[in-house]
Amino acid sequence: MLALGAGLLGTGAPSAVAADGTGTPPPMPTVTVPGERMALPRDAGIVAADGSGYLSAREARHPSGTLTWIGDDGRQVENLPEARAFNGGHGLEHIEGNSYRVRHYASGRTVRFDLPAGDTVTEVFAAGRLLTLRRSATGNTLHLWEVPAGGGAPVDRPVGGVPADMGPAVYTPASDARGAAFWWKPVGGGAWRTALLDFASARLTLVPSDGFGLLEYPRLTDDKVVFMAIDEKFDVSNAYVIDRNHPERPGTRITSLDGVTDWHTEMAVVGDWLVYMKPDDAYGHEVRAVPLSGGPARTLLDRSRGVFVTAADGSLLVEGGSDAAHWAVHRVTPGADGAPATAPRVELPPLSRWEVGGFAVDQGRLLLAGEDTRSTEPYPGTRLFGSDLTLDPDGKLTATAPADRGDLGYWVPGDDSGDPGSSGYYMTCYGSCLRLTGTGEGTVAHQRHDVPEVMAASGPYTVVRQHPTRQEVRNGDTVLRTTGAQAAALWGSTLWTPGTTPGTVNAVSLPSFSPSGSLSTGAPCVPRELQVVGRWVYWSCGPGREAGVYDRTTRRALDVPRGYAQLADGYLVSQDDAARKLLITYFPGAVPDDRTGTRELAALPFVPHAPQDRRGRHWAVDRFGGPVAHLDGNGDAVVVWPRVTTSPLAVIATNAPAKLNTSANTGWKGAWHTSRPVSHWKLTLSRTGESTVLRTFTGGTARGRIAVSWDGTLNGVKAKPGTYRWTLTAQPTDRTRPVVASGVVTVHTG
Repeated sequence: MLALGAGLLGTGAPSAVAADGTGTPPPMPTVTVPGERMALPRDAGIVAADGSGYLSAREARHPSGTLTWIGDDGRQVENLPEARAFNGGHGLEHIEGNSYRVRHYASGRTVRFDLPAGDTVTEVFAAGRLLTLRRSATGNTLHLWEVPAGGGAPVDRPVGGVPADMGPAVYTPASDARGAAFWWKPVGGGAWRTALLDFASARLTLVPSDGFGLLEYPRLTDDKVVFMAIDEKFDVSNAYVIDRNHPERPGTRITSLDGVTDWHTEMAVVGDWLVYMKPDDAYGHEVRAVPLSGGPARTLLDRSRGVFVTAADGSLLVEGGSDAAHWAVHRVTPGADGAPATAPRVELPPLSRWEVGGFAVDQGRLLLAGEDTRSTEPYPGTRLFGSDLTLDPDGKLTATAPADRGDLGYWVPGDDSGDPGSSGYYMTCYGSCLRLTGTGEGTVAHQRHDVPEVMAASGPYTVVRQHPTRQEVRNGDTVLRTTGAQAAALWGSTLWTPGTTPGTVNAVSLPSFSPSGSLSTGAPCVPRELQVVGRWVYWSCGPGREAGVYDRTTRRALDVPRGYAQLADGYLVSQDDAARKLLITYFPGAVPDDRTGTRELAALPFVPHAPQDRRGRHWAVDRFGGPVAHLDGNGDAVVVWPRVTTSPLAVIATNAPAKLNTSANTGWKGAWHTSRPVSHWKLTLSRTGESTVLRTFTGGTARGRIAVSWDGTLNGVKAKPGTYRWTLTAQPTDRTRPVVASGVVTVHTG
């Protein structure tokens, strides 16, 4: 029995085998944060299948995903284009204008062809056949196009038997290798009509309605067709089964479908039984079967979510089971007694709460997006969880239990209508808004209604892409400047952007935007992506193109792998999609010379409908001198801490007012952003030129941000006017050299 795509593969264990270099790195400290399993079963999203695998459409949790082919041999093909129609293991894709192609998912072969500009493509489709509707002054006609397997011009076969009242569209069609069934609204009105199309003869045969108002949602087998029968009052009445070889003959009404009231109820025929879904609850529906000749119904599956899918061999597939821990894509076939029986074809393991996506590691804190595991709703709401990481002197890495840090949803503001009901609509965070970006304060920035894409974040500053051609530099919610779309990186209060010539990168200080330097990285392009961590500058010409790292200290250019990457202090982690692995590249100076180069870090597990760029979704790097976190094959979050020599602790941004008016009673508030977490800190105040300390502030662990509020008093009375020096001393958590920063504040009375 196949686990999901040979499922979520790999243990995520770090590799000690060098891809470059000769030295073997010491084992990395590692800790696993388990992902609780969801009560809601995994949604396979199966829409088509053949004997070698199945096609999965986007899941409820991944509304931005596309199509994924999951082979029985464990091979997966992700990010396939959307299709107009499916049949077995084939899909029909619209390219542009009147150009189309047929894709065979298992082999990847495609056949492109063009149709007449006036033809309307229907969803009646088989591997080499496609039905179109053509309008003319004398009426509507149908055309069956035969698409040569090797490509070339398709052959037009006009469909015979088309009534003169053929409408301008066909509705709810079903197709297989033999033909199709559908209905239409006649031109000029009248009773809606249903017909079968035979591909071999290219001829249409009408199906008598037998007194029903409409026969729709057909399902096909080799010798039968089942319809949902709607009466003249448009109420669900019965299932209606006809002989496919004699569609003109009256069919069989099935009236013993308990609980079926929905037009879209899933039905199919297996042997001489009708299989259907009895509505139950949000958790799913019960799959039942009843003999076509009449008799009591049988339960085949306690619960099911999704739809019935007919595979290329004619077998029926449906996903379901008893609960999330016992869920699979089942094959439904006639059993020994002729009644339908189910057998698992693809196991669907329970969802981990971390699979929804949303990974960040920031200032020694793991931040993950997760869902309410108890919910049986498809959109239970996404929350942020935080786990503090500690690396002991003996190299042991520990993680606290994930703590709920709040909802990742947001409130949408009101529109310009003045209607108070237009505001306050709550949106749950799913899809692209689950790409988390660490801020350097032990928190994250992510997409909201007003932040389509977070390009960079550091302390109070963010760069957000508001539009494909426009982005903003922000301090909190304040827009400092709007620019054209370009690469951008933030490190403390320094903003880095590309110059106008290849390889050039310029820096400005925020919030003033005053120039603070430039450098030449050696890039052969104007970088499309930039990342900066202290002395290291990462640049990329775009996904799959040239990339590199520039060392500002040694002025050396370093080679790194192509692909999506995240920069840290002393190393780079990149995504190798072909090998489904994460790679780590160690920089000179951060490790001994024989350990520099690129090595395998961990397996990158397959997750259906994950975006190509999985940074911030399923893996992330702590650029502030810390570890890497990634989703493993079990759905857990694994944290590994690379053994590198990090840069000394530094204050990378200071926001300390230069003046304090003691008469205003507003106080003095200073904030300092550090390049790494600190274990404790002290800030002192003294008169300029004097050594006596007049006021002392202290604090414990600070994850990237130290904040001090001074009410302007000394020993309970207001400080005298004059100039005072503040001195900040902070001790890093790794017990290396502390950082010392200082400045002045002028106290006055008005």
